[in-house]
Amino acid sequence: MGKKVVIFTIAAFGFTWLMWLPLLMNRQWELHLPFVPGQFYLGSFGPLFGAAVTAAVSGGREALVAWVKRAFSLRFGGKWLLIAIGLPILYGIIAVSTHALITGAWPNWSQFGLTEKLPKLNVWMTAVVWMLTFGIGEESGWRGYLLPELHKRYSLMYSSLIVALIWMLWHAPEFAFNPNYMAMGWGVIGWAISLSYGSVLLAWLCKGSGWSILPVVIWHGGFDLLTASDQAALVMAMVCSMLVIIHGIFLSKKMAQTTPEG
Repeated sequence: MGKKVVIFTIAAFGFTWLMWLPLLMNRQWELHLPFVPGQFYLGSFGPLFGAAVTAAVSGGREALVAWVKRAFSLRFGGKWLLIAIGLPILYGIIAVSTHALITGAWPNWSQFGLTEKLPKLNVWMTAVVWMLTFGIGEESGWRGYLLPELHKRYSLMYSSLIVALIWMLWHAPEFAFNPNYMAMGWGVIGWAISLSYGSVLLAWLCKGSGWSILPVVIWHGGFDLLTASDQAALVMAMVCSMLVIIHGIFLSKKMAQTTPEG
């Protein structure tokens, strides 16, 4: 198992960091290196690449096909689909209400969920982009491959925290070129806590779905729509993160008692 985790991490990080390198160098040293539109989003496919490479290297075509069938399976209960859709909606209702309470005004609905990173896209198109990139690109690796691999040896809770640590390190280049990350300051502590409990929550959702990532992709896309939008920086992102932490804490004790599946 250890060898697979190493191969996965090297491949996932290598792909993503290579995609993000021109963005980092342009930001830090104003080199004006060429890059394609949407290259930031292309970097999201690193975990997918890592999973595919690791499966192929460790077990050939048979292992690769088995990973695809498991990760993208449609055989999961409707309950988990409702949870994947319902939780972000609930987060959104609470976050928008809190925004109105604190700022004294409702968000600008014409700009809801939109970001300058995806100009000219409406809220539905933006949601689809989040799900197809940082949804499928990330979750096919983090929860679709790395988590079940770790769970062969560790509890679901411990496995989810290992995934969270690797997930955090994968984001490292963004602190040198992504304005949202560069502006965090000490807020990085809250970000790390939120990401850790987000990993716990998504591990619970993924295992409940029979290791299919599709409900997780929907949840991830909805969460990104709420927290990565330009308006979310004021209040909504913070509220959504707090809700994830609370939910993760609630799930932690039960998940810590799960036995490895190896």
